[in-house]
Amino acid sequence: MVDPVFQMYPEEGPLRLAAGSPPSTPVAFQVGAQLSGVFLRLIKAGTECAPPGESAVVVELRAGEGDFVPVPRGPDTVTIDDASLTPVATASWIPEPRGVILISVSIGKPSERPWEIRITNKAPVELLFVWVVSDLEDDTRQPRLMMERSHGREALLGKPVGDIVVNVANVGTRELTIDTPAGTDLGNGFLLDERTSPVLPNACGHLRIKVAPIEFVPGGVGFVRHSTDFTLQADTRDVEERTLHLTRSEKVSKEKEKEKEKEKEGKEKEKEGKDKENKDTPDELMMVGDLFPTPLSPLVAWAGAASPHVHFIPQELRPDVSTSALVHEDPAP
Repeated sequence: MVDPVFQMYPEEGPLRLAAGSPPSTPVAFQVGAQLSGVFLRLIKAGTECAPPGESAVVVELRAGEGDFVPVPRGPDTVTIDDASLTPVATASWIPEPRGVILISVSIGKPSERPWEIRITNKAPVELLFVWVVSDLEDDTRQPRLMMERSHGREALLGKPVGDIVVNVANVGTRELTIDTPAGTDLGNGFLLDERTSPVLPNACGHLRIKVAPIEFVPGGVGFVRHSTDFTLQADTRDVEERTLHLTRSEKVSKEKEKEKEKEKEGKEKEKEGKDKENKDTPDELMMVGDLFPTPLSPLVAWAGAASPHVHFIPQELRPDVSTSALVHEDPAP
Protein backbone atom coordinates (compact mmCIF):
# COMPACT_ATOMS: atom_id res chain seq x y z
CA MET A 1 0.00 0.00 0.00
CA VAL A 2 1.37 3.41 -1.00
CA ASP A 3 1.60 5.98 1.79
CA PRO A 4 -0.67 8.99 1.20
CA VAL A 5 0.93 12.21 0.01
CA PHE A 6 -0.58 15.25 1.69
CA GLN A 7 0.11 18.40 3.69
CA MET A 8 -1.85 19.18 6.87
CA TYR A 9 -2.32 22.78 7.98
CA PRO A 10 -1.68 24.63 10.21
CA GLU A 11 1.40 22.66 11.21
CA GLU A 12 1.53 24.02 14.77
CA GLY A 13 -2.11 23.24 15.59
CA PRO A 14 -5.68 24.16 14.63
CA LEU A 15 -6.43 27.72 13.54
CA ARG A 16 -8.69 29.35 16.17
CA LEU A 17 -11.02 32.12 15.06
CA ALA A 18 -13.34 33.89 17.49
CA ALA A 19 -16.90 34.72 16.55
CA GLY A 20 -17.06 37.72 14.24
CA SER A 21 -13.27 38.02 13.99
CA PRO A 22 -11.60 39.58 10.92
CA PRO A 23 -10.16 37.36 8.18
CA SER A 24 -7.29 35.15 9.28
CA THR A 25 -3.69 35.74 8.32
CA PRO A 26 -3.09 34.14 4.90
CA VAL A 27 -1.57 30.65 5.07
CA ALA A 28 0.53 29.39 2.16
CA PHE A 29 0.07 25.82 0.91
CA GLN A 30 1.97 23.77 -1.64
CA VAL A 31 0.70 22.91 -5.11
CA GLY A 32 2.96 20.96 -7.45
CA ALA A 33 4.07 22.88 -10.54
CA GLN A 34 2.77 20.12 -12.87
CA LEU A 35 -0.59 19.56 -11.18
CA SER A 36 -3.79 20.29 -13.06
CA GLY A 37 -5.91 20.01 -9.94
CA VAL A 38 -5.76 19.96 -6.14
CA PHE A 39 -8.15 19.21 -3.27
CA LEU A 40 -8.46 20.85 0.14
CA ARG A 41 -10.56 19.03 2.73
CA LEU A 42 -11.31 21.39 5.61
CA ILE A 43 -12.99 20.80 8.97
CA LYS A 44 -14.86 23.45 10.94
CA ALA A 45 -14.46 22.10 14.47
CA GLY A 46 -16.61 23.24 17.35
CA THR A 47 -15.30 23.64 20.89
CA GLU A 48 -17.95 21.36 22.46
CA CYS A 49 -16.84 18.04 20.91
CA ALA A 50 -19.64 18.22 18.35
CA PRO A 51 -20.12 19.63 14.83
CA PRO A 52 -21.04 23.35 14.92
CA GLY A 53 -23.94 22.92 12.51
CA GLU A 54 -24.51 25.16 9.52
CA SER A 55 -21.89 27.77 10.33
CA ALA A 56 -21.23 30.79 8.15
CA VAL A 57 -17.61 30.50 7.03
CA VAL A 58 -15.92 32.23 4.11
CA VAL A 59 -12.96 30.48 2.45
CA GLU A 60 -10.83 32.54 0.05
CA LEU A 61 -8.02 31.41 -2.27
CA ARG A 62 -5.27 33.38 -4.00
CA ALA A 63 -2.94 32.36 -6.83
CA GLY A 64 0.43 34.11 -6.92
CA GLU A 65 0.09 37.86 -6.36
CA GLY A 66 -3.53 37.95 -7.48
CA ASP A 67 -6.50 38.95 -5.34
CA PHE A 68 -8.19 36.70 -2.78
CA VAL A 69 -11.39 35.22 -4.20
CA PRO A 70 -14.25 33.75 -2.08
CA VAL A 71 -14.93 30.13 -3.02
CA PRO A 72 -18.66 29.42 -3.54
CA ARG A 73 -20.64 26.32 -2.70
CA GLY A 74 -21.12 24.02 -5.69
CA PRO A 75 -22.51 23.76 -8.24
CA ASP A 76 -21.40 27.40 -8.53
CA THR A 77 -17.72 28.01 -9.31
CA VAL A 78 -15.39 31.00 -9.24
CA THR A 79 -12.49 31.92 -11.50
CA ILE A 80 -9.15 32.64 -9.84
CA ASP A 81 -6.85 35.12 -11.65
CA ASP A 82 -3.16 35.78 -11.18
CA ALA A 83 -1.64 39.25 -10.72
CA SER A 84 -2.01 40.01 -14.46
CA LEU A 85 -5.74 39.16 -14.29
CA THR A 86 -5.13 36.02 -16.34
CA PRO A 87 -7.49 33.17 -15.32
CA VAL A 88 -5.46 30.28 -13.92
CA ALA A 89 -8.00 28.11 -12.04
CA THR A 90 -11.60 27.57 -10.96
CA ALA A 91 -12.83 26.45 -7.54
CA SER A 92 -15.90 25.44 -5.55
CA TRP A 93 -16.77 23.48 -2.40
CA ILE A 94 -19.32 20.89 -1.31
CA PRO A 95 -20.43 20.03 2.25
CA GLU A 96 -19.72 16.70 3.93
CA PRO A 97 -20.89 15.23 7.25
CA ARG A 98 -19.61 16.40 10.66
CA GLY A 99 -18.57 19.92 9.68
CA VAL A 100 -16.23 18.95 6.84
CA ILE A 101 -16.16 20.59 3.41
CA LEU A 102 -14.29 19.52 0.26
CA ILE A 103 -12.79 22.28 -1.90
CA SER A 104 -11.92 21.34 -5.49
CA VAL A 105 -9.49 23.48 -7.49
CA SER A 106 -9.10 22.89 -11.23
CA ILE A 107 -5.87 24.47 -12.50
CA GLY A 108 -5.90 25.50 -16.16
CA LYS A 109 -2.34 26.82 -16.23
CA PRO A 110 -0.02 24.79 -13.96
CA SER A 111 3.09 26.60 -12.73
CA GLU A 112 5.26 27.11 -9.65
CA ARG A 113 3.19 30.05 -8.43
CA PRO A 114 2.47 30.19 -4.67
CA TRP A 115 -1.03 29.56 -3.31
CA GLU A 116 -2.65 30.93 -0.15
CA ILE A 117 -5.86 30.39 1.80
CA ARG A 118 -7.68 32.84 4.08
CA ILE A 119 -10.65 32.05 6.34
CA THR A 120 -13.29 34.26 7.95
CA ASN A 121 -15.50 32.97 10.77
CA LYS A 122 -18.93 34.57 10.55
CA ALA A 123 -20.51 32.10 12.97
CA PRO A 124 -21.70 33.27 16.43
CA VAL A 125 -19.23 30.90 18.16
CA GLU A 126 -15.49 30.28 18.16
CA LEU A 127 -14.37 27.68 15.61
CA LEU A 128 -11.19 25.70 14.97
CA PHE A 129 -9.98 24.98 11.44
CA VAL A 130 -7.74 22.26 10.03
CA TRP A 131 -7.30 21.45 6.34
CA VAL A 132 -5.48 18.79 4.34
CA VAL A 133 -4.12 19.39 0.82
CA SER A 134 -3.36 16.75 -1.82
CA ASP A 135 -3.73 16.11 -5.53
CA LEU A 136 -5.55 12.87 -4.60
CA GLU A 137 -8.99 13.46 -3.11
CA ASP A 138 -8.91 10.39 -0.87
CA ASP A 139 -5.55 11.37 0.66
CA THR A 140 -7.14 14.50 2.12
CA ARG A 141 -9.03 12.28 4.59
CA GLN A 142 -6.71 12.38 7.61
CA PRO A 143 -7.34 12.33 11.39
CA ARG A 144 -5.74 14.80 13.79
CA LEU A 145 -5.46 14.11 17.51
CA MET A 146 -5.68 16.98 19.98
CA MET A 147 -5.31 16.50 23.75
CA GLU A 148 -3.70 17.97 26.86
CA ARG A 149 -0.44 16.02 26.97
CA SER A 150 0.96 16.80 30.46
CA HIS A 151 -0.79 15.39 33.54
CA GLY A 152 0.25 14.89 37.16
CA ARG A 153 -1.10 13.57 40.45
CA GLU A 154 -0.12 14.20 44.08
CA ALA A 155 -1.13 11.96 46.99
CA LEU A 156 -0.17 11.25 50.58
CA LEU A 157 2.20 8.37 51.18
CA GLY A 158 0.47 5.03 50.61
CA LYS A 159 -2.94 6.59 49.91
CA PRO A 160 -5.01 5.86 46.76
CA VAL A 161 -4.34 8.15 43.81
CA GLY A 162 -7.15 9.41 41.58
CA ASP A 163 -7.33 8.33 37.94
CA ILE A 164 -6.10 10.60 35.17
CA VAL A 165 -8.78 11.19 32.53
CA VAL A 166 -7.52 12.66 29.26
CA ASN A 167 -9.97 14.18 26.80
CA VAL A 168 -9.04 13.21 23.22
CA ALA A 169 -10.48 15.30 20.37
CA ASN A 170 -10.36 14.50 16.67
CA VAL A 171 -10.04 17.72 14.68
CA GLY A 172 -9.13 15.88 11.49
CA THR A 173 -11.12 15.05 8.36
CA ARG A 174 -11.38 11.28 9.01
CA GLU A 175 -12.08 9.12 12.05
CA LEU A 176 -9.19 8.62 14.48
CA THR A 177 -8.07 5.14 15.54
CA ILE A 178 -6.03 4.60 18.74
CA ASP A 179 -4.29 1.23 18.57
CA THR A 180 -2.72 1.16 22.06
CA PRO A 181 -4.92 -1.40 23.87
CA ALA A 182 -6.51 -0.97 27.28
CA GLY A 183 -4.39 -2.66 29.94
CA THR A 184 -1.10 -1.32 28.56
CA ASP A 185 1.55 -0.56 31.19
CA LEU A 186 2.68 3.00 30.46
CA GLY A 187 5.61 2.74 32.89
CA ASN A 188 6.50 4.07 36.37
CA GLY A 189 3.14 3.28 37.97
CA PHE A 190 0.76 4.33 35.16
CA LEU A 191 -1.66 1.93 33.46
CA LEU A 192 -3.98 2.63 30.51
CA ASP A 193 -7.32 1.39 31.83
CA GLU A 194 -9.73 2.61 29.12
CA ARG A 195 -9.52 4.27 25.73
CA THR A 196 -12.06 5.38 23.13
CA SER A 197 -11.49 4.20 19.56
CA PRO A 198 -12.44 5.13 16.93
CA VAL A 199 -13.16 8.83 17.43
CA LEU A 200 -15.19 10.51 14.68
CA PRO A 201 -14.27 13.92 13.22
CA ASN A 202 -15.58 16.75 15.37
CA ALA A 203 -15.97 14.38 18.33
CA CYS A 204 -14.14 13.48 21.53
CA GLY A 205 -13.13 10.30 23.30
CA HIS A 206 -11.10 9.75 26.43
CA LEU A 207 -8.22 7.89 28.03
CA ARG A 208 -8.54 6.68 31.63
CA ILE A 209 -5.18 6.07 33.31
CA LYS A 210 -4.76 4.30 36.66
CA VAL A 211 -2.05 5.70 38.96
CA ALA A 212 -0.20 3.59 41.56
CA PRO A 213 0.09 4.87 45.19
CA ILE A 214 3.17 6.83 46.24
CA GLU A 215 5.64 4.58 48.06
CA PHE A 216 8.62 5.31 50.34
CA VAL A 217 11.96 4.03 49.06
CA PRO A 218 14.18 2.80 51.96
CA GLY A 219 17.93 3.21 52.21
CA GLY A 220 18.01 6.98 52.52
CA VAL A 221 16.58 7.66 49.08
CA GLY A 222 13.33 9.04 50.50
CA PHE A 223 10.29 10.02 48.49
CA VAL A 224 10.65 9.74 44.73
CA ARG A 225 8.93 11.71 41.98
CA HIS A 226 7.90 9.28 39.24
CA SER A 227 7.42 10.34 35.63
CA THR A 228 7.03 8.73 32.24
CA ASP A 229 6.64 9.73 28.60
CA PHE A 230 4.46 7.43 26.55
CA THR A 231 3.60 7.71 22.85
CA LEU A 232 0.21 6.32 21.89
CA GLN A 233 -0.08 4.16 18.80
CA ALA A 234 -2.55 5.87 16.47
CA ASP A 235 -3.07 6.50 12.75
CA THR A 236 -1.60 10.01 12.83
CA ARG A 237 1.87 11.09 11.76
CA ASP A 238 2.60 13.69 14.45
CA VAL A 239 4.41 11.83 17.24
CA GLU A 240 4.49 14.81 19.61
CA GLU A 241 0.71 15.29 19.48
CA ARG A 242 0.14 11.73 20.76
CA THR A 243 2.86 11.64 23.44
CA LEU A 244 1.75 11.81 27.08
CA HIS A 245 3.91 13.28 29.89
CA LEU A 246 2.77 11.78 33.22
CA THR A 247 4.04 12.43 36.78
CA ARG A 248 3.11 11.33 40.32
CA SER A 249 4.62 12.63 43.55
CA GLU A 250 4.08 12.82 47.31
CA LYS A 251 1.66 15.41 48.65
CA VAL A 252 3.06 17.02 51.78
CA SER A 253 0.61 16.81 54.71
CA LYS A 254 -0.25 19.84 56.87
CA GLU A 255 1.72 18.36 59.77
CA LYS A 256 4.86 18.06 57.64
CA GLU A 257 4.38 21.58 56.33
CA LYS A 258 4.24 22.87 59.93
CA GLU A 259 7.39 20.90 60.84
CA LYS A 260 9.24 22.37 57.87
CA GLU A 261 8.12 25.88 58.82
CA LYS A 262 9.33 25.41 62.42
CA GLU A 263 12.66 24.06 61.23
CA LYS A 264 13.05 27.02 58.89
CA GLU A 265 12.19 29.51 61.66
CA GLY A 266 14.69 27.85 64.02
CA LYS A 267 17.50 28.15 61.49
CA GLU A 268 16.66 31.80 60.84
CA LYS A 269 16.69 32.62 64.58
CA GLU A 270 20.01 30.82 65.05
CA LYS A 271 21.52 32.81 62.20
CA GLU A 272 20.17 36.08 63.62
CA GLY A 273 21.73 35.26 67.03
CA LYS A 274 25.15 34.61 65.51
CA ASP A 275 24.99 37.78 63.45
CA LYS A 276 24.10 39.82 66.57
CA GLU A 277 26.93 38.23 68.61
CA ASN A 278 29.50 39.08 65.95
CA LYS A 279 28.16 42.62 65.66
CA ASP A 280 28.33 43.27 69.45
CA THR A 281 32.00 42.19 69.81
CA PRO A 282 34.21 45.37 69.61
CA ASP A 283 37.48 45.21 67.75
CA GLU A 284 39.48 46.39 70.80
CA LEU A 285 38.45 43.28 72.76
CA MET A 286 39.97 40.95 70.24
CA MET A 287 42.96 38.97 71.57
CA VAL A 288 46.06 37.70 69.82
CA GLY A 289 44.26 34.40 69.36
CA ASP A 290 41.51 36.23 67.48
CA LEU A 291 44.02 37.71 65.06
CA PHE A 292 46.08 34.59 64.43
CA PRO A 293 44.57 31.21 63.64
CA THR A 294 45.38 28.25 65.87
CA PRO A 295 47.95 26.80 66.14
CA LEU A 296 50.15 29.86 66.64
CA SER A 297 53.70 29.82 65.31
CA PRO A 298 56.42 29.68 68.04
CA LEU A 299 57.49 33.26 67.28
CA VAL A 300 53.96 34.67 67.58
CA ALA A 301 53.27 32.65 70.73
CA TRP A 302 56.49 33.96 72.31
CA ALA A 303 55.64 37.54 71.33
CA GLY A 304 52.27 37.27 73.00
CA ALA A 305 53.73 35.91 76.26
CA ALA A 306 56.87 38.13 76.64
CA SER A 307 56.98 41.09 79.04
CA PRO A 308 56.56 44.47 77.36
CA HIS A 309 59.64 45.69 79.36
CA VAL A 310 62.12 43.08 78.10
CA HIS A 311 64.28 44.31 75.24
CA PHE A 312 65.37 41.73 72.73
CA ILE A 313 68.98 43.23 72.47
CA PRO A 314 71.16 42.59 75.57
CA GLN A 315 72.35 45.78 77.29
CA GLU A 316 76.04 44.99 76.82
CA LEU A 317 75.58 45.04 73.04
CA ARG A 318 73.88 48.42 73.01
CA PRO A 319 75.60 51.87 73.08
CA ASP A 320 75.60 54.13 76.10
CA VAL A 321 71.96 54.57 76.93
CA SER A 322 72.33 56.94 79.83
CA THR A 323 71.01 59.84 77.77
CA SER A 324 69.14 57.93 75.14
CA ALA A 325 65.47 57.18 74.76
CA LEU A 326 66.14 53.74 76.26
CA VAL A 327 67.23 55.04 79.65
CA HIS A 328 64.09 53.88 81.35
CA GLU A 329 64.38 50.31 80.13
CA ASP A 330 64.83 47.54 82.64
CA PRO A 331 68.43 46.43 83.17
CA ALA A 332 69.51 43.17 81.65
CA PRO A 333 68.70 40.17 83.79
